[in-house]
Amino acid sequence: MKKLILKIGKLSVIPLLVLLLMGLSQEQDRVVNLKRQLFEQYKGSTQCLIVGTSHALMGLNPTVFPFKALNIAEEAKPIEVDIEIIEKNINQLPQLKYVIIPIDYFTFYFTGLQEGSAPKYYHHWGLKDGFIRSYYFKRYHALTCGFMINEHDTYDQYDTIMGYRAQYEDLSKISMSWRLNKYRSKYKDWNKYWIDTTSTERNYKRIANFISMLQKRNIQTILVTLPVCTQFYTYYDPKFNSRNNQLTGNLLHSTNARYINLQNNPLLTADSLYRDIDHLNYKGATIATKIISDFITNP
Repeated sequence: MKKLILKIGKLSVIPLLVLLLMGLSQEQDRVVNLKRQLFEQYKGSTQCLIVGTSHALMGLNPTVFPFKALNIAEEAKPIEVDIEIIEKNINQLPQLKYVIIPIDYFTFYFTGLQEGSAPKYYHHWGLKDGFIRSYYFKRYHALTCGFMINEHDTYDQYDTIMGYRAQYEDLSKISMSWRLNKYRSKYKDWNKYWIDTTSTERNYKRIANFISMLQKRNIQTILVTLPVCTQFYTYYDPKFNSRNNQLTGNLLHSTNARYINLQNNPLLTADSLYRDIDHLNYKGATIATKIISDFITNP
């Protein structure tokens, strides 16, 4: 029996070494997703970068702006990751004039650690700093060959309009019972996975220092609160709304950032402008982007 175990052990060494080498090769910095491909292709001529989560990914159409804009927002992407992307590439963004940063309900509290999105983005964008070093996915990445952190994102194939993902669903055609369930589940998920109040100070300082860095390079930061549907907004905790307003106000006071809040804009209240309870569809995105474009070009 012992001889059999030893024989099996010896035979398994080679497959394990192959898996390890495959995993280590995946650790190398390679451009594997469309979003980064677009960024690498256009960063030399881009004048405006749009960052953020799926709200910006589906809610801001770069082609509506009168200048060359690129949307690098991605689903469940923490602001920390976007900041590191731009900091790493700042010297390769010679035409950059504007950075649009969405201020969502969760922006100041979201790290991606509990939700699990941060490791994937740190890897996809070739970022070696930050909390990814100690995150458990990183430790096992070599033995899983990258599959556990979604090496190849199948959804980004739709982000072809300068990084924008157009949506054609219509919330007004969805039943009220579905919406009510979605209101509760979305709010519950945000509180469970996206809201980490212990990260508030860290995130705030990171954003403030980033804006100051851009300011020194004569790059204007535009802070934007994109809307969610009117009924879902009533589920927001007033305390968080107040805290978000305070933190945003502090940023405006200490930097040259400008801010526009589209939550209660009368042009964006109709349910027909949303794909679901918290994402604009292509009609809503066109309106929102046009409003922001006018805000930027007509200070």
